[in-house]
Amino acid sequence: MGIKTLRSVAVAGLAACAVFAVLPAAAATGTMAAANSSNHVISHSKNAFQSSNWSGYAETGSFTTAVGNWTVPTVSRTSNTPNRFSSQWVGIDGFNNQNLIQTGTEADFTNGSAHYLAWWEILPAPETVIPSITVHPGNSMTASVTKVSGTTWRISIRNNSTGQSFTINRTYRGAGTSAEWIEEATSVNGQIGPPAKFSTFSFSNLTSNNANPNLNANEEIFLVQNGTTFSTPSAPNSAHNGFSVTYTGTN
Repeated sequence: MGIKTLRSVAVAGLAACAVFAVLPAAAATGTMAAANSSNHVISHSKNAFQSSNWSGYAETGSFTTAVGNWTVPTVSRTSNTPNRFSSQWVGIDGFNNQNLIQTGTEADFTNGSAHYLAWWEILPAPETVIPSITVHPGNSMTASVTKVSGTTWRISIRNNSTGQSFTINRTYRGAGTSAEWIEEATSVNGQIGPPAKFSTFSFSNLTSNNANPNLNANEEIFLVQNGTTFSTPSAPNSAHNGFSVTYTGTN
């Protein structure tokens, strides 16, 4: 049983320059890589963003709710680096500040096999695994983060394939200045891990502030480590409320 640390924030501005992010910590036990920490750079160039651990879409503004559906990808063995890590989530904040409230699924390949689970987290507290929801590749998930009133927020996630669901209200004091739908390379022992080799999957029926987020290609985030693009989001779908994510690593 290893101790993993922590899901990260990714701080960025919409200017064509690199912005440094400070990534706070969380912890979880088991075979999963349950969160990220460590400094990394997210930069903007050629009308898109690059990050060492995030891939997907982020929007900036003022947000009180973010919702999304996705299909849990299958993760598989690679020819090198036997342990690989990934998570899929919906969240608010973290793109341009150091706060983050989020919920999603983990899909890792460790110790010779694939592992999947559901979780929620509010930085800087540790990630919390949700044992009442079982997760398998191909499952349809719906997740939401919603401000109820004041500093009370509701975190909800449902496995549509099994009918299992989880909802909890918690105090959150973040500014609510970004909304995200992300495929992430989670971290182990304070270091961003190598991305898991995952099957192409889609985020769909996305909303922010109870409306179509109207995604555009300028909001894409590509996950790049050591010069290799490991995770690539597609252009938005025709309704501008969804996109697919593809593993584009070489092994």
